[in-house]
Amino acid sequence: MTRLILLPLLITCLSAQDADNTLIPEGHSHNGHAFNEGPRQAGPLMKSCGNVDLPITSAWNKGQAYFNQGLKQLHGFWYYEAERSFRAILANDDKCLMAYWGLSQANYENEKRAKAFIDKAAELLKNEDLKIQPHEKAYVQAEIDYHDEKKVKDISKRRKNFIRAYEDIIINYPHDLEAKALLVCRRWQFTRKGIPINSHIGLDAILKQIFVKKPNHPAHHYAIHLWDDRRHEEALDSAAKLGKTAPEIAHMWHMPGHIYSKAKRYHDAVWHQQASARIDHAHMHRWFLLPDQIHNYAHNNEWLSRNFLNLGKVSASIDMAKSLLSNPRHPDLNNQDKKKSSARYGRRALINSLEKAELWHEALQTADSACLMQLPKPEQDLSRLRLIAVAQHNLNKRDQLIKTINIIDSHHVDMKDEQAQAMKKAREKATKENKNKESLKVAEKKAHDQHQKNIKAFANTLIELRGYLAAMDGDFKTAKGALSQRPSKQSPMIYQLAYGDHEKAAKTARKQIEKKNKEALPLAKAIYVLHKAENDDPAWRTGFEELRTFSSDIELTSPVFKRLAPIARELGYPDDWRQPHTPATDIADRPTLASLGPLHWTPPTAPTFNLPDQHNKYISLTKYHGKPMILVFYLGAGCLHCTEQLTAMADRYSDFKKAGLPILAISTDDVPNLKKSQTNYKKGEIPFPIISDSRKDIFKKYTSHDDFENKPLHGTFVIDKTGRILWSDISADPFMEIDFLIKESTRLLKLHQ
Repeated sequence: MTRLILLPLLITCLSAQDADNTLIPEGHSHNGHAFNEGPRQAGPLMKSCGNVDLPITSAWNKGQAYFNQGLKQLHGFWYYEAERSFRAILANDDKCLMAYWGLSQANYENEKRAKAFIDKAAELLKNEDLKIQPHEKAYVQAEIDYHDEKKVKDISKRRKNFIRAYEDIIINYPHDLEAKALLVCRRWQFTRKGIPINSHIGLDAILKQIFVKKPNHPAHHYAIHLWDDRRHEEALDSAAKLGKTAPEIAHMWHMPGHIYSKAKRYHDAVWHQQASARIDHAHMHRWFLLPDQIHNYAHNNEWLSRNFLNLGKVSASIDMAKSLLSNPRHPDLNNQDKKKSSARYGRRALINSLEKAELWHEALQTADSACLMQLPKPEQDLSRLRLIAVAQHNLNKRDQLIKTINIIDSHHVDMKDEQAQAMKKAREKATKENKNKESLKVAEKKAHDQHQKNIKAFANTLIELRGYLAAMDGDFKTAKGALSQRPSKQSPMIYQLAYGDHEKAAKTARKQIEKKNKEALPLAKAIYVLHKAENDDPAWRTGFEELRTFSSDIELTSPVFKRLAPIARELGYPDDWRQPHTPATDIADRPTLASLGPLHWTPPTAPTFNLPDQHNKYISLTKYHGKPMILVFYLGAGCLHCTEQLTAMADRYSDFKKAGLPILAISTDDVPNLKKSQTNYKKGEIPFPIISDSRKDIFKKYTSHDDFENKPLHGTFVIDKTGRILWSDISADPFMEIDFLIKESTRLLKLHQ
């Protein structure tokens, strides 16, 4: 891809100090801490991101085009790319007020950075010579006031004032469609902040004003959010149109999936979620982005895994879940502690798919693999342990089930002990501080409650699993009691049938069939159970006919569907009883999915290079083909942080070597100055090669470069034996978590062999 390189007009001096003579570390922005994060590479104007226009004042001849692009990206919640567009303007016009407004908007979910950006705009407003249009000042002032907690401390009041400010913009500038769109957006977003929508019809009327003027405006995004949880049918038209309003933004293809999922139109939901995943993956390839750098990426793909399962595409569901788990982990982006991460979503989706599809052998194999590894915190690992136990029960592995129950019980006992100790410490502390009896009780309860959620989860799991064990021993009374206390998460009717409670099994199955929720697996199980429990009940026949109406993608060889074969024959159907899918008539023309990008994240190819070392001997990337490696970009011997990173890696080189990970470092120093890096290492020769990229051409190819300020960035990459980038960290600071780097490299190399 041809990358636009912009003139670094944001700064006029590349010294190591800012205007206040404060030392600025290598790799850090001269414009403040907020600029150290986000995209630091310039990008081109895209072909189409939506039909929007908000006039701004900019001295750069491309400023308006880039602003409109950033605004379109904001409408699509493509915040990372919106930042890239607004930064492009500031790199060429550092007095563009609305570019700072845009950066603040792009950080709606990051209060600290949003305020830092709008504070820059507030400083500009103090300049009496600044030439801006009245509506620009109105937009910026609304944002300034929203973040000004000194002026108005109550955040709820500031949110209400913000809404009023946008209403004033609309009143004063009635032809401003963007103010109307942004108002609806914020009204919906503020529902999550305690300010409910008083009238969906009223907000929808504002959107209709936009669509009368611009039928393909990306505000269709907000129509979907508006009606998603209220009355999804009202947004079907927007669902059909949204993708085409901003085709390069993956989230705009994802959002119709909300409406189609609510409408039980899972074929359409799956198509849109696939489109979103593919566009995201193609974009990651172009920019060497990690998957979790993209807003809502993991959410889309976890939901796609669920919707594949709703269609009976079991293998596709499991593959998508495994794909999420195979994504690169990063301490700041993707780990089990982050609720919306690939790691967290993928684990949940995989366990859910394996259990719902009754793939017990695969469950045991996967639970002991790099894909679904044991987690250090017992509360995080409980779902995996439970899956193992359920699989052991269904495979009649009694002794192994007992061992798993004992492991879970041991964790449960430890947690109760920790709770007791915490309560004791809280009581002692309160007593020592001469607290009254009421305060002492409050302290004890707080310590109790901090542990109770996890204790309850383990207790409930033990009730369920001991019920399964009782059933294996023929004690169906105890098994039924456990099932009534803690019903199976996936299919209680299957266990009710197995325990001989045919009446209850039939009742549960009948209710499932009557739901008509068009989810293939629950319906298939209900048909099977009702056929077994009450063969003369016509509901199982009705259920089978219902299943056939959305059966085109069902995997007949999967256990849940395989056991329907005798029922299909009884009804006179062929072995392949599925029916082809008939596309809906209310959808727009769609591109072919394959043209949008790959379905799963795949590592991009590392750019090649051939650079000299300190002895002027050239070293190329191809030299390392056939073996994995760690590639480090550092900012010369004069960068203290880089010296610390190289020293840390050199000190741990034996560990890297043991893991089969040779290291190669690329410096901004010229060849003669490479020796200084060796001199900085006080323990002899650095045990890995150091090569020169003084022109920074390779830094730029690997996106380890701030195009806006024309300065190199720190970069650490994991490259596999075929020359693909499995992992990266590009930042204002070098990556220093050596243990994590070795462990994650090892994990990824196993998963992406």
